Amino acid sequence: MKFEEVKLLHKNKSGICLPTSDTYILSFSEGIPFIATRLKGHTPEITLLEQDKNYYVLIKYYAGNKLQVLKGYQIINSELYALPNFTLSSNVSNITIDKGVISVKNTKLVEEHSIDSVTLYNFDLLGVSVKH
Repeated sequence: MKFEEVKLLHKNKSGICLPTSDTYILSFSEGIPFIATRLKGHTPEITLLEQDKNYYVLIKYYAGNKLQVLKGYQIINSELYALPNFTLSSNVSNITIDKGVISVKNTKLVEEHSIDSVTLYNFDLLGVSVKH
């Protein structure tokens, strides 16, 4: 499997060609590229995983400021199908994937003190679940 990130270009009112704010992930079928998915962000990092004879793509990207988002897809015949209930986010840009376990760090402000939390997740065809 091969995936690439691309930006589409558009002309503004002045006639200047600019990239769109969205990022597109291209996949290839028999050498022919097609848009597999659109991300509302930038700088994607793609992780390919195999689990229970199914193939997955986990795409981590930045959606603004320090917000990092992770979306999960299943690969079927070179196409990406979004996994239901699979969108994770970190407000400190700290999502890691290690051997199929996803770690998401967030910080929240409680009574003028910041509290860090890390949640571990498993995933499958039904989406993500908190690792116990």
